[in-house]
Amino acid sequence: MYKIIFPIIFIFISFKAQSIDTKAEQAVVMDFDTNEVLFDKNYKDKVIPASMTKIMTVYVAFDRIKNSDFSINNKCRISAKAYKMGGSRTFLEIDDQVTVDDLLKGIIVQSGNDASIALAECLAGTEDDFAKLMNVYAKRLDMNNTNFTNSSGWPHENHYSSVYDIAILSNALIKNFPNLYTYFALNDFTYNDISQPNRNKLLKQVDGTDGLKTGFTKKSGWGIAATAKRNNRRITVVINGTNSSRSRLNESSNLINWAFNQTSQKTLIEKNQIVKEVDVWLGVDAKINLVSPEKIISTLSFDQIQLMNSTIEYTKPIAAPVIKGKQYGNIKIMIDGKPTINLPLVAEKNISKVNPFYKIIAAAKYLLFGNSLNEK
Repeated sequence: MYKIIFPIIFIFISFKAQSIDTKAEQAVVMDFDTNEVLFDKNYKDKVIPASMTKIMTVYVAFDRIKNSDFSINNKCRISAKAYKMGGSRTFLEIDDQVTVDDLLKGIIVQSGNDASIALAECLAGTEDDFAKLMNVYAKRLDMNNTNFTNSSGWPHENHYSSVYDIAILSNALIKNFPNLYTYFALNDFTYNDISQPNRNKLLKQVDGTDGLKTGFTKKSGWGIAATAKRNNRRITVVINGTNSSRSRLNESSNLINWAFNQTSQKTLIEKNQIVKEVDVWLGVDAKINLVSPEKIISTLSFDQIQLMNSTIEYTKPIAAPVIKGKQYGNIKIMIDGKPTINLPLVAEKNISKVNPFYKIIAAAKYLLFGNSLNEK
């Protein structure tokens, strides 16, 4: 087995990544395309998600709309439970028939607890049964530190999540329901002659922001799941435990801007890129190209790019027959602060054995001169 250093060369953008911190108790910054965590702070701790819970309520509704006859034009009856619900409200009236479209706007824009319960009951009969459904979806999304007991985020000792799980949920909603996701960019909504602005102030104050949802309780502090898109790149930030709405705004905007300004996506290896040419033993061709079977993209800071290195391991020579797509080597890419990337290297094409008549001559030539019968 041979090991060599493999240089990976980029055209660099001239910036230097700086360390980042936040006053939030919990935080995570994720690159949407690569799912890489760019910054984290207590990001898997169990927290009170408050109204960020409503992202899952909306996710369940979006999935029903996309995959069944359930429509945004369907109407839902407002129960006494929904009408009497405290906290933030859409100001629904008891026994009214309200469209799913209005309920979604009430949940997303106004953070209406009454709208959350009404939609949950419309979809599952009772809010308790809807919460069970929410947990099914959470499990499917690998939200491993999450348990929901209600649709609104109303405090309950067994109602919890983590900022990491909420980031997973947020990204899944955007990816799975891109057309419906546009609800989250609405700046205001008027219902029952009462107009309320979107509580996500980032929509108007941070470039590229188009969602998602704020949350607050006295015990948990101020939190937000936020996402922004600039130049076809999306960043998702979830924080919790700030001490004011202003701090929530400042801390989330700082993390979003840091991610865009101090990190960038880099293609480390293209799919089918030739990484190494290797001798073939007793093959009709003398050489075989080892190539990458997939494209590898990573989000890196300038310092990480500069300090990155890699090694290739392969057998020399490779004995014929060589099979296209079969692994004959391995490349390891080491990046500071990230897990080592291990990528198989596969044969670019098939190479059959030489005619038996030439085997002895080919073997002797390789041993004497280091090349095969067909190499010139």
